[in-house]
Amino acid sequence: MEVIQVVKRFGLCGGMEEYAFRLTEELSKIGVKVKVLCEIQLTSTDHEITVIELGKSIKKPRWLSHLQFSSKVSRWVKNNASRSVLIHSHERISCHHVTTIHSTLFNFPKKGFPSLRKSFNEYLEKREMTCKSVQKVVPVSFLIANEIKDKFRIPDSKLCLPIPPGVSQIKVEKKIFNPEKPVIGFMGKEWKRKGLPKVIEIWREVRNNIVQAELCLAGFEPSEEIGLCEEEKEKVEIIGYVNDKASFYGKIDILLHPAKKEAYGMVIAEASSLGIPVFFSSECGVSSDKSIIAGTSISVREPALFWANSILSQIDSCGTACKGKPLDWTEVSRHFKNIYNRILKKWGH
Repeated sequence: MEVIQVVKRFGLCGGMEEYAFRLTEELSKIGVKVKVLCEIQLTSTDHEITVIELGKSIKKPRWLSHLQFSSKVSRWVKNNASRSVLIHSHERISCHHVTTIHSTLFNFPKKGFPSLRKSFNEYLEKREMTCKSVQKVVPVSFLIANEIKDKFRIPDSKLCLPIPPGVSQIKVEKKIFNPEKPVIGFMGKEWKRKGLPKVIEIWREVRNNIVQAELCLAGFEPSEEIGLCEEEKEKVEIIGYVNDKASFYGKIDILLHPAKKEAYGMVIAEASSLGIPVFFSSECGVSSDKSIIAGTSISVREPALFWANSILSQIDSCGTACKGKPLDWTEVSRHFKNIYNRILKKWGH
């Protein structure tokens, strides 16, 4: 079996990128011959994986970046790939057989003037899921699966059950919990969408009861203005992007993730697997995984005080939480290998 994985940035540099990187490594471990088509490789790997860099595309506008990358991939596939190779994409291309949907779908308002941005983004999204070559569409959560059903009416034979991200083993030294100085954590590069402004509101409400409560923030540049006053900055640690996630999880007692909308929420699954209490919005795709995620799901529309009271109740119970049982990456790779096998069988291979 030979599979080509398609992702713009191949490496540990984000949720979708980590999904593609970890999956590729695990497929190689279980005997799948894997090639990667990408713009750039950002993380090296010790596994037998052929990585082909196609060169960077324009960054903005994003729809044009997607179009340029898609053209590069199509050209390479036409000139180099045999007909028996299976193409698994994580991007908006048009020559794939399997696509994994990592983000919520576009929901542009029908009113107002049409624009290139809206038109091309809608076109690229539709093309990704309905082009002639696509055999299977794999969402990362039931939230995304339902959006796809409602928007594109994809038949059940093509729309697979969700395959959420796996969780890597993260070794964190046990932190001594101090209920008088709890540390609330947040991680996210797209911090506005992932709910950092609300995190700050909730933290302020918690501090009305526990004055020494601290905040630890990761995933974005410390130089960004996030709305803290000078006095508050003394109680907030911004550690920026972290390669070693253990350095973040080892600092916090509670994880907050009140995202406006999130396809899944890998950070929630990771924290839950470590036994860290997690509070996240019901608008996250992970909220449908109650069997494998131990945490508290709250509507993002609930006021900050409601969230804070839930956190205070957790602190009163000594901050303990059950460990979640998310998938590991080996299980994720086996799910995809089964999908590949079904397609190859259909092709007569």
